[in-house]
Amino acid sequence: MRVEGRVYSATLDRILNDRDKQMLDDPNCSGLPPVSREWFWSTQLPALVNDPKIRDQVLSRLGDLAAMQQAIDHQVQQQAGALLAQQAEIAAELALLEQVLP
Repeated sequence: MRVEGRVYSATLDRILNDRDKQMLDDPNCSGLPPVSREWFWSTQLPALVNDPKIRDQVLSRLGDLAAMQQAIDHQVQQQAGALLAQQAEIAAELALLEQVLP
């Protein structure tokens, strides 16, 4: 997301503090701390969407994700359909071969 510098700075400070706390318990941890992720989704983003610029970004991302999901659904249907057709052909040939054997 594109945000103002103050928001970026406050977010980075929060993540770094969360990381430091997490490292006290697990010095080998890496990545975004789970508590930071939870804070973003439950607190920060709900507050940020009151800004029309942020809201537009969220709406745009929503549309992008919906389109990606639809494309994947389409791929799954195509691949599943092809596999089901292949499975039916195999079953038919198995049945024919079984009829040939005494």
